[in-house]
Amino acid sequence: MMEEKPRVTGSTTIAPEVIETIIKMTAMETKGVSDIPLSPSHQAVKLRVDGKVVNAEIYLRIRHHFNVIEVGKKVQENINRVIRETIDMEPGIINIHVVDIDFVASSADKA
Repeated sequence: MMEEKPRVTGSTTIAPEVIETIIKMTAMETKGVSDIPLSPSHQAVKLRVDGKVVNAEIYLRIRHHFNVIEVGKKVQENINRVIRETIDMEPGIINIHVVDIDFVASSADKA
């Protein structure tokens, strides 16, 4: 006779701050992203969670000599993947805002 495993009840809740941190780390790991600048005019990541759907606005600085559109699309793809795989939620609208080009980091990269 097979032993019956106890049934677990309850739920797991993920704080919006945790989702925001995961999104920031994912964006920063994307090749071509220099940083996520802080600004008094906007948050680095604006997050809206509707049920199991995550919508986000991400503000980035891109390294010089990288294709801005390609980096933005790659960030979107990576964030979509991590939302599905890491937190088991659905990505909604993921908007990337390139607010600056980083010429200094690119010069240092070549040295």
